[in-house]
Amino acid sequence: MKRIVGIGMLVLLMACNNYERRGAPEASNPTNISEQVEMMLDNDRYVEALALLDEQNETPGIFTLKEKAHLNYGLYLVYRDSDITNMREKMNGGLRQFIETLKLNPDNEKAITEIEQILGIYATFPDRSPDEDVAAALEELGFTL
Repeated sequence: MKRIVGIGMLVLLMACNNYERRGAPEASNPTNISEQVEMMLDNDRYVEALALLDEQNETPGIFTLKEKAHLNYGLYLVYRDSDITNMREKMNGGLRQFIETLKLNPDNEKAITEIEQILGIYATFPDRSPDEDVAAALEELGFTL
């Protein structure tokens, strides 16, 4: 009887050890930059993700992640950030991120569409425009204000 209990305990310990190695640590500690950044973006931690990416060597994969981070950060600022209640602040923050997206990939259709939409809104208010630095950056990218 003691042998059966001993063998049962041994099997149970091995099963627990195997679960630990395969399960929890990998899920809570991503092993590569891509996984870390994706997790940060999923949790709206854009500044952190961009800071991590800025520390990396510039590779095509890092450029792609930066493009995604800037685009998603811009979308977050414009549509979901409840901490910013001033609409002008939201739009300028979003435009800055879309500009960074286009610096990395001038063909990013989503960033172009978002910029055009925001500029269309500004056009309906004759006395309103983006901040000067934002307007200058947009003009450098070929947008007319």
